[in-house]
Amino acid sequence: MPKLKTRKAAVKRLRKTANGKVTCAKSTAQTLRRKKSRRARRAKGHEQPITGGQLKQAKRLLAG
Repeated sequence: MPKLKTRKAAVKRLRKTANGKVTCAKSTAQTLRRKKSRRARRAKGHEQPITGGQLKQAKRLLAG
Protein backbone atom coordinates (compact mmCIF):
# COMPACT_ATOMS: atom_id res chain seq x y z
CA MET A 1 0.00 0.00 0.00
CA PRO A 2 1.46 3.39 -0.96
CA LYS A 3 2.24 6.05 1.60
CA LEU A 4 -0.40 8.70 2.27
CA LYS A 5 0.69 12.12 1.11
CA THR A 6 -0.19 15.17 3.14
CA ARG A 7 -2.32 17.77 1.39
CA LYS A 8 -0.12 20.86 1.39
CA ALA A 9 -3.08 23.24 1.26
CA ALA A 10 -4.44 21.67 4.46
CA VAL A 11 -1.06 21.97 6.19
CA LYS A 12 -1.05 25.71 5.55
CA ARG A 13 -4.53 26.17 7.04
CA LEU A 14 -4.85 23.55 9.78
CA ARG A 15 -2.75 22.71 12.82
CA LYS A 16 -2.72 19.58 14.93
CA THR A 17 -2.33 20.06 18.69
CA ALA A 18 -0.43 17.80 21.09
CA ASN A 19 -3.69 16.20 22.22
CA GLY A 20 -4.68 15.31 18.66
CA LYS A 21 -7.20 18.10 18.16
CA VAL A 22 -7.24 19.96 14.85
CA THR A 23 -7.53 23.75 14.91
CA CYS A 24 -7.91 26.42 12.26
CA ALA A 25 -7.86 30.21 12.20
CA LYS A 26 -11.15 32.05 12.23
CA SER A 27 -12.24 33.67 9.00
CA THR A 28 -12.45 37.41 8.18
CA ALA A 29 -9.78 38.30 10.73
CA GLN A 30 -7.86 40.72 8.48
CA THR A 31 -10.73 42.12 6.43
CA LEU A 32 -12.21 45.52 7.36
CA ARG A 33 -10.56 45.64 10.78
CA ARG A 34 -11.39 49.33 11.31
CA LYS A 35 -15.11 48.60 11.41
CA LYS A 36 -14.80 45.75 13.92
CA SER A 37 -14.87 46.36 17.64
CA ARG A 38 -11.79 45.74 19.73
CA ARG A 39 -13.48 42.69 21.23
CA ALA A 40 -14.24 41.24 17.79
CA ARG A 41 -10.69 41.83 16.56
CA ARG A 42 -9.24 40.14 19.63
CA ALA A 43 -11.60 37.17 19.32
CA LYS A 44 -10.56 36.58 15.71
CA GLY A 45 -6.93 36.27 16.77
CA HIS A 46 -7.41 32.86 18.39
CA GLU A 47 -7.73 29.52 16.66
CA GLN A 48 -10.84 27.41 17.03
CA PRO A 49 -11.06 23.62 17.15
CA ILE A 50 -12.64 21.74 14.27
CA THR A 51 -15.55 19.52 15.30
CA GLY A 52 -18.12 17.25 13.75
CA GLY A 53 -17.87 15.81 10.27
CA GLN A 54 -15.13 18.20 9.25
CA LEU A 55 -12.79 16.77 11.89
CA LYS A 56 -12.69 13.36 10.21
CA GLN A 57 -11.95 14.97 6.85
CA ALA A 58 -9.28 17.26 8.31
CA LYS A 59 -7.46 14.36 9.99
CA ARG A 60 -7.46 12.47 6.70
CA LEU A 61 -6.01 15.47 4.86
CA LEU A 62 -3.26 15.86 7.45
CA ALA A 63 -2.36 12.16 7.53
CA GLY A 64 1.05 11.60 6.14
